[in-house]
Amino acid sequence: MQSKNKIQTQPIEDFIAKHRVAKSKNQPTVVLTLREADALAQSLSQTMTRLVSIQEEIIETLKTAQQAQTVNVEMDGGNFSKK
Repeated sequence: MQSKNKIQTQPIEDFIAKHRVAKSKNQPTVVLTLREADALAQSLSQTMTRLVSIQEEIIETLKTAQQAQTVNVEMDGGNFSKK
């Protein structure tokens, strides 16, 4: 299982803030420095990786729960004899 280190979301928040400002000022572009773009890419990669990991854990948990709910019933008709 993957370690649960805290995801650095500050670059995502910074990008969203820059986008919000640009949109409010009707600017046609949002400019990021290479350092900001690298941090944003790293943060998005961490986030996406964590989401995939969580998704896989949920799927496995659902499979386990479904298997636990399955009940197998076997019936034996017994011996029928003529009297």
